[in-house]
Formats: sequence, C-alpha cells, structure tokens
Amino acid sequence: MRILSLAVVGTTASLAACATPSALGVSPSGVPAFSEDMLSPEYWIRRAPSPDEVLLDADQVAAKRMRAFGPEGGLVDLKRIPTTLTRAQVAGWVQDARQTPIKAAIDEQGRPVTEAMLEALRQNAATEHIPEASTARYGLSVRRTPLRSLPSDQRFFAAEDLRDYESLQAGILFPGEPVVIAHHSADQQWLFVQTTQGPAWVRRGDVAEGTAEAVFSYVAKAPGRVVTGDQVRTVFTPEAPRVSELELDMGVTLPRADVAPGEPVNGASSYASWPVLLPVREQDGTLAFQSALLRRTADTAPGYLPMTRANILRQAFKFLGERYGWGHQFNARDCSGLTSDVYRSLGLFLPPNSGMQGKSEAMKHRLFTAQDSHADRLRALEQAQVGDLVVVPGHVLMIIGHVDGQPYVIQDVPFAVFKDPATQQLRKTKLNQVSVTPLLPLHADDTTLYVDAMTSLVHVTQP
Repeated sequence: MRILSLAVVGTTASLAACATPSALGVSPSGVPAFSEDMLSPEYWIRRAPSPDEVLLDADQVAAKRMRAFGPEGGLVDLKRIPTTLTRAQVAGWVQDARQTPIKAAIDEQGRPVTEAMLEALRQNAATEHIPEASTARYGLSVRRTPLRSLPSDQRFFAAEDLRDYESLQAGILFPGEPVVIAHHSADQQWLFVQTTQGPAWVRRGDVAEGTAEAVFSYVAKAPGRVVTGDQVRTVFTPEAPRVSELELDMGVTLPRADVAPGEPVNGASSYASWPVLLPVREQDGTLAFQSALLRRTADTAPGYLPMTRANILRQAFKFLGERYGWGHQFNARDCSGLTSDVYRSLGLFLPPNSGMQGKSEAMKHRLFTAQDSHADRLRALEQAQVGDLVVVPGHVLMIIGHVDGQPYVIQDVPFAVFKDPATQQLRKTKLNQVSVTPLLPLHADDTTLYVDAMTSLVHVTQP
C-alpha cells in the first residue's frame, strides 16, 4: 500500500547458474516454474523444517507488538498523542493525509479530473476552520470502513487501465479500531482522524465517539475471539441490525461478551456460538457496546494462533486467489495488507505499507544497498525462512519455502511477466490476485530483477 511499482518480470541469462526447476517450465496458467500441487499449503508445510515448532512464544510476540508502536516501529501509539491539539499539528496531519502515490487523472466515468474538482474536495477539508487549539476526542470504528486521503467518496484513477488503484484510498479501519478525532469536514459528513496507521478521513457514521477511557479500555481487553479466517461475519439478527452480519477480517480481535451459558443474545441462544462485544454508534454519534454472536463453526480462535511455520502457511493460503484490493478495496487487500493480516492473526502488528514493513524496528531485517552484489543477495535468499518478507520498492512478498534451492513466495500482485524459456521473449501474465510464484525469475521493472531490487529481507519470526 501507498507506493505503486508492481511490474513482475522474468529470468535472464544471469540466472542461468541459479537452481531453477526447469522441468516445470511454464505452466498452462502462465506462471513459470510452477505446478498445481504448489497451490496447497500442505505441500509447503511438508517441506518446512519443524513446521509445528513455536518460533516465538506469547511473551515474545507481545514484546514485538509493543515495539511496533515505538520509535521507528511504523505504527502510531494514539495514547501518546497530547490531549490538546494545535492548529499547526492538525493542519500538518491533513497535509500528510493528502499524499497519494496515485495520480488523480480520470474519474469513474472516465472524464478528466480538473484542478477545480480537486480544489472542491480540498475546500471540504476546511483547514481554515481548524482552531488554534482543540481538545482531542476519541472514537472506535463500528464497521469495516475505508480511510480516505480527502473527505470524499469520489473515485479517481491514474488511467483507464489502472482502475484497480484508486487515488484517494488510504487504507481501512476494521471494527473496534481506535481513532483520535481531530477535525471534521465542511459538509459535516467526514471526520479527520489519527489512526494507528496514520492520519486520514473517515465517514462520520462509521465512528462512535466516546471517552478516552472507554475507547482504550475496550482495545486493551483480552481477545475473546480472534478471526482466523479470511473473513467471517457475525450471526444475522434483525433484533440488532448494528451488529448483524458484520464483516470481520483476519486478525480482528473481539473481547468476550459477559453472557451466561445459554443466555439468548439478540433473539438467539448463545450455546452454539461465541458471544462477543462490539462497539456501536448511537443516534447522537456516541459510543455504546452491544453483544453479538459468532458461530462456533466460523474460522476463529480463542486467542492469537501460535507462531509456527505451519500456521503462517495455512493463514497465508486462506487468501489464495483473492482479488487484489489496493488499500483493502474490493473487500480484499493488497500486498502489504496480505502480510499484515496474516501476522495479525498470530499476534504481530505490521505497518500498513511495504516500505515501512521493510524497515520497522519491531522486526529484524537484512537491509540491502547498491553495494550488495547479486551473489550476496542470492546467499541471503538461500537462508530465508518460511514467513520472511522480501521487500522491493513498492511491493512485499512472503517466503513460503524452497524447491530445488529456489525460493518461492506468496504475494498479492497484478502481473507475472517473465522471459519465456522457449522463445526468450517477455511474456506477461495477468494475475491480479494472491498468487504463488517463484522469486528468482521476477523483476521489479523491465530491467531489474526482484533479487537485485530487494531493499530488505525481513526476519519476522526472529526474536
């Protein structure tokens, strides 16, 4: 998320000496060095060393989680934000939120985006009405809702053939995420908030405002259930529409509701479900809490999953084939959304964009510069472990194992472009989904291998 550089290109003569399973060739799907059995997590689990070994215990995971909110960790500790906000501070956040890597060139109808159109949105931000000083307010998101770089639902794109990347999309809030409310739009329909991911605009109706104590005490509650499926929903209930069929993505944690065994919740018995507590928004915008049910058959767990290679693989493969979703658009996720959601279900919090994932002080990483040779980089990849992250400018991939010495990855990616071994011509395969591919044949652009563009190899599971 946030940086766009997603060409995936292929093998060159310089890799002739690398271990490439040439017997696999190019699959009918247009992916090089690939076979159908690689689409099963069990294939990789069988190849993984000690797949059920616990790599980080609960205390180590908790310590890494805390470091993610520390200096250079990549996430914002909202509790450290001063209770009094200055005009300069909020105006700076608004300016930061406007930064987008995707040019706003056309709108949904394909019409050119004019400066007047963008200026109207900037005027709705009402920065001239930010007071010299204001008291910070607090809230919780009540549903899965997009974060926006400007206060608008209008959709803009860089080009007609780039509609998978929307200019104003700045991320996502999941149900129960905290925010600091700093400002509101001129039309009163949007709140400007500071989130753990950074500043953005969010629809007013998707945030419930409460005291700092109410907000942060909810976030601090021990998980009653952790969503371990790609996405689950609360039980349908006409009696409580605010918590009915609520979408919950992988890694969302919900505290347990205080419900006696068998006690009905919203018109249904709780004996075959898990009662959980969710924030809701009252008519006046204030925060309240309501019990809801998760079916026992839904893909959830009583706490974060143990940090094992098998769990990393199983969690990542639950997204296999999901459409690419820039900034969690399309009810999906992008490259860094994939990696962060997988690790969130195991208790680790990763920054929301690939660049920050590559240098977050919450994790150990091997940084690469122009001084690192191709051979140096290959040696590092030979030692890469299941779950390590490969970061190149604008993209992040997850190591899932090795075949004949060649590292393979799972990634959320638009294209696979490679040099066809039969014709030696570049061949471009549109993937636009969570995919399994080899790593060594891939390029960051038409001339540079991913291996040589690699800026960081992130050892997520090392203490």
